[in-house]
Amino acid sequence: MGIDETEFDECPKGVAVKRLMWGLCFFNALVIERRKYGPLGWNIPYEFSASDLRISQAQLYMFLRHYQDIPYEALKYMVAEANYGGRVTDPMDRRAISLILSDFYTPDALKDGYKYSESGKYIIPPDGPISSYIEYIKNEMPTTDLTEVFGLHDNADITSAINETNQLLGTALSLMPRKAGGAGKSQEEILQDMAKSILDKLPANFDVDEASKKHPIMYNESLNTVLQQELLRFNKLINEVRSSLINIGKAIKGEVVMSTDLEKVANSLFDNLIPELWAKQSYPSLKPLASYVMDLIQRLKFMKDWIDNGAPKTFWLSGFYFTQSFLTGIKQNYSRKYVIAIDKIDFDFEVMSDPSKYNIEAGAEDGAYIYGLYLEGCRWSSEQGVLAESTPKVLYTSLPYMWLKLAIMSDINRGHSYQCPIYKTSRRAGTLSTTGHSTNFVMHTFLQM
Repeated sequence: MGIDETEFDECPKGVAVKRLMWGLCFFNALVIERRKYGPLGWNIPYEFSASDLRISQAQLYMFLRHYQDIPYEALKYMVAEANYGGRVTDPMDRRAISLILSDFYTPDALKDGYKYSESGKYIIPPDGPISSYIEYIKNEMPTTDLTEVFGLHDNADITSAINETNQLLGTALSLMPRKAGGAGKSQEEILQDMAKSILDKLPANFDVDEASKKHPIMYNESLNTVLQQELLRFNKLINEVRSSLINIGKAIKGEVVMSTDLEKVANSLFDNLIPELWAKQSYPSLKPLASYVMDLIQRLKFMKDWIDNGAPKTFWLSGFYFTQSFLTGIKQNYSRKYVIAIDKIDFDFEVMSDPSKYNIEAGAEDGAYIYGLYLEGCRWSSEQGVLAESTPKVLYTSLPYMWLKLAIMSDINRGHSYQCPIYKTSRRAGTLSTTGHSTNFVMHTFLQM
């Protein structure tokens, strides 16, 4: 993006315009380059354009000319909320872009020696003409982007490389021939074996009527309603999986027509991908087919154990089909038990760093003990009871058991905590469902820092 050199040199606040303009251009490059890190960079990839930078530059000149004191808050609002932020739709991305800009639009940027990163490899160059900044970029700046400038851990480079590799291999997989040659099995034989293997593992449908007798809908136990809703959803998924696999076997034998939908299912099975037909009835998942089937069997077992043995003492949060119904059920139980309006209570979060301090086998008297959460981009230090930097080359770490406590909102003290979002998959982005929830977002937790 070109900069008017005359306007650049003649601005009444010479030092401010040069340093803030450098910061604005740096910010523009940074928000664009963050896309290569996938969901670690942005939950949704945004197409920021040259016009965003151009209007932000014009506003910077205007504010510096017309105000004696630099209105940093107004500048940040125009860039992070209007110009660039106007494209940002995800709430967490809006928070991120505002925090990123605060490193560039700040009074500290006018101080000598201000650094954009801890190592000091990214700084504001000495004041001078535009040509001096160009020379600095060519000769002084690192030729390879360091993750620290993006506010990310070094592990983010591994994530970026994995994303590129998966995209490349996915393209290569889509171009592979569907017929096996030589002495190997044909595609039809492979599909028959896969379909039979999955069908053998798939349990029978849940008997919802029998489950409702064991766990009837009661005023003081909302989780019984949650269980029945989950069983209905899983039954639909089981029916879809079973019928499509049976029909594929029949189609291979010539007993039924190989429809377009069945052909798509067959191709997905051959590529070890979740068929689109299943995905329409399924909970969100990014797993390959083999892992998805194992995960589905574990979820069904969790529900079967609930039916046979009563509500579990600890809940597998990521094992629910519709997690929000479980969270609402926990709130309703507390609200009805203590006769408090449900809109006046909220969750407080206690990570159980030392499980020996809790009677896990007895379950939580109020709220619920949950497990099955993973952290990306950081880890939990059980020794200190806080979030900590990730271990090198470890991309995901499991979070210990967590106690979902409930209390009146005004009584909850968040302290020095990070508002951490929970997503069903690492892709994070989702679509807005009819319930008003994102299909991927679950809720925010507050974890100590």
